[in-house]
Amino acid sequence: MSGALLYQRRAAGLLLRMAAALIVLVVLGPLLWGLSTSLKTEVMAVRLPPSLIPSPLTVANYLDVFRDQSFVIDLWNSIAYAFGGVIVAMLVGIPAGYAAARFEFRAKHSLMLVILATSMVPGVALLVPTYYVLNMLGLLNNRFVVIVLLAARITPQTIWFLQSFVLTVPLAIEESASVDGASRLQILLRLVLPLIRPGLGAVAIIGIVTIWNDYLTVAVFAPDMAKRTLQVALVDQVFNTNGISWCYVMAFAITSSLPIMIMFGVVQKWFITGLTAGAVKG
Repeated sequence: MSGALLYQRRAAGLLLRMAAALIVLVVLGPLLWGLSTSLKTEVMAVRLPPSLIPSPLTVANYLDVFRDQSFVIDLWNSIAYAFGGVIVAMLVGIPAGYAAARFEFRAKHSLMLVILATSMVPGVALLVPTYYVLNMLGLLNNRFVVIVLLAARITPQTIWFLQSFVLTVPLAIEESASVDGASRLQILLRLVLPLIRPGLGAVAIIGIVTIWNDYLTVAVFAPDMAKRTLQVALVDQVFNTNGISWCYVMAFAITSSLPIMIMFGVVQKWFITGLTAGAVKG
């Protein structure tokens, strides 16, 4: 009986490994094909039948990406929007999340549900009225306005995440600090925030990735070429009136993804620690 049970466990483990390998293949398959295409010549990229291994292998497409003067501007805009939006969302989300975790007031539960519901409204549904208002006020192509709009997209989830992280901090610690004469602001800045630092990092990373991958907000509200991001520039390459170069597009796509991939690789442990910390209440 024990032998049969051991066989079943091994078979189940083998099936799980095969399923995991299939999922990894599905996820990595397009990435490997894109990398392969970016290292091909234009003739090899459209050749039939297609081949995964570039022959000859060339990095000319990547050199063309970095030679493009607009690439640096697009990269800077992506960085500015991503970090600016996260900073604005944090400035709103930290006090709001703390208040939701520590204060009791009328209709608190309903208010939190309303905040959560705002994040469920499709961004496309708000494009026309938002564009009309900004156009009437003359605020199109305004970087600060774009940052505020991007921050508004991630603020609801930021508030909810930070509320759960604050709840992991034992209330007795704050009460002890209050008895020692610390104000509510001092408790938040000097006690609570350092204790939930991994959570803050996880929320910031989620926000940066979300804003970095945003296309519609920048494309609609900042159509000026000097204000576009890497995502907008990538789509512009696809609809280029001069024709599309798949080798160049793939090189551009991979290059524009590298900053986020490198950042996530560096802070991966911190990110996982932050997410797991918010799942346990103190």
